[in-house]
Amino acid sequence: MKSAAAGISDILTVANYVLNEQFFVVTQAASSALPAHDVPDVVFIPPRKIGADACYDQAILATLKQWHRQGCTVAANCASVFWLGHAGLLENRAATTHWKLCDQLASEFPTMADVKRHEMVVDEGSIITGSGLFAFQDLALHLIARYAGFELAKEVADICLLDFSGRLQAYYERFLPDFSHGNALVLKAQQYCQQTPLDQQSNKAMAQVCCVSEKTLTRAFKKVLNLTPQQYRLSYKMDVAKREMNINKSTVEQVAFLLGYNDVSNFTRVFKKVVGITPTHYRSRFSHD
Repeated sequence: MKSAAAGISDILTVANYVLNEQFFVVTQAASSALPAHDVPDVVFIPPRKIGADACYDQAILATLKQWHRQGCTVAANCASVFWLGHAGLLENRAATTHWKLCDQLASEFPTMADVKRHEMVVDEGSIITGSGLFAFQDLALHLIARYAGFELAKEVADICLLDFSGRLQAYYERFLPDFSHGNALVLKAQQYCQQTPLDQQSNKAMAQVCCVSEKTLTRAFKKVLNLTPQQYRLSYKMDVAKREMNINKSTVEQVAFLLGYNDVSNFTRVFKKVVGITPTHYRSRFSHD
C-alpha cells in the first residue's frame, strides 16, 4: 500500500515540524534493494494491497532477520505481520494483525506466545505489530511516543486529527460467518441461528432442528468452521449486541434482555470473554448520551 509507505513518513515529518528538528529520518527502500549492511534503527513493513497475492522473498526475510539480530526494531501491520512470522521473528512473542487474519496467524505460527486480536498495537520491544490496513497511523504515533515522548505523539495526533485515545481493535471487529463451505448440516444450523429469536436458542434445539446429536453437530462445526456450536452462537449473539449498542444506542440492560439474559452480570461476563472488553466499555465508545 503506497498510502502506508508514504503515510508513516508524513506523520513522522509532522513530528519533526513540531520539534523543529530532523529527529526522525525516513528512507524508503525498494524491497529488491534492501541495504543489508546499513542497519536502520526501525524498519516498517507496509501491508500489501487487499487482493494481492502473498509472496515472501527469502532474501528479504534473511535481511529482516539479520537486521533484527543487529538491534533493529521491526514494525509491521495487517498482512505484513506474516513477514515477521516467516522471518522467524514471532516465536515466543505476542503480536496482533487484522481481526480477520488473527486465526490464520495463530495457525501458521503456533510457536507464538499469543495473538492479541483485540489490540491495535502490540509492542514486544524489538517487534511492534499493528492491526488493520490503516493501523500504520497508530504505529507511527506509537513510534513517536516511544522514541520522543507521549506529549509529542499527542500533539502530532491532534494536528493530524488522529485518534490517540488508546482505541482497541475490539471496537471494530465483526463476526462474519462463512456460508460458502458447502456442508448442508452446518449451514442448516447457521440458518437456525439467524431465524430463531436470540432468547430462545440453545445447542440442544439446534441439534434437534438438524436431526443429529449434539456430539455429531459439534464434530461437524469443528471440522468446517473450527468453532463449537456454542462458540458460534455466542459470537453471533455478541455481534448482534454490538450492533444494538452501536447503531440503536440500546443500553446494556436492554441488550441483555434482548439476548435472553436475565442477569446483566452474566451477559457482561460472556460479552467480555468473546469481545475482549465489557459492554459498558464498548457502548461508551459509541454513546452520544
